[in-house]
Amino acid sequence: MKTYLTKQILILLAMSTGLLLTGCASHQGHDQGYGMQGRSAMAMEAAPVSSLKSVRSDSHDMNRSDTDTPRKLIKRSWLTLSVKDLAHAEKQAKAIIEQQSGYIQNTQGEQGKSFNLSIRVPQEHYDVALAELRKVGEIKSENENVQDVTTEFIDNKARLTNLYKLRDRIQMLLNRADEIDDILKIERELNRTQSEIDRLEGRMKYLNSQVNYASIELSAEKQATYGPLGYFFMGIWWGVEKLFVWDQ
Repeated sequence: MKTYLTKQILILLAMSTGLLLTGCASHQGHDQGYGMQGRSAMAMEAAPVSSLKSVRSDSHDMNRSDTDTPRKLIKRSWLTLSVKDLAHAEKQAKAIIEQQSGYIQNTQGEQGKSFNLSIRVPQEHYDVALAELRKVGEIKSENENVQDVTTEFIDNKARLTNLYKLRDRIQMLLNRADEIDDILKIERELNRTQSEIDRLEGRMKYLNSQVNYASIELSAEKQATYGPLGYFFMGIWWGVEKLFVWDQ
């Protein structure tokens, strides 16, 4: 009985190590796929036949879900406007955000000179909200970034499924152990597995929040207002410029 229990502990140690090392490899760019295959193979060599079937089934389900899962996109925009009336522009922007079911995450600004709004809007309202915000003032600059996290999402989901199964097996083994040394070894692996589960669950929660709500950084600066002399010298500058540059 003790020999069988020790063998089971070694098997679960190998499986746990393989899954945890795979998690580390997932952050290494193009080497991710190779690292996952190699370490998963190590775990499968030590696993019994029933475990091999489970791993193969999970791998098949992961490949199938790759085509079934909708794209997970994180959208971010940075929009800078020039406006005549800061207070009115800020009021307009907040009204647009409210109409599009969004919210303001952070507000900053310099009294009478500028303001900045960190905005979150549901992704399905993102394009409309951005189009409406452009109308608040004159566009000075605009940038957009779209990050596709579909592969990471699918990978983490599959790994969590395997980790949940592994945690259940370790817990069953812990309930059967009666030697102090065995109990300590199993508890260490249970803690390591649970820590990896917590990390991946946190990452999935973060990805979902970023995908569901797009981010818009809106900055507005007050337009310069020229007095009579200002317009006079601006006119002189325009005339001098035309002496050297002609429209094509």
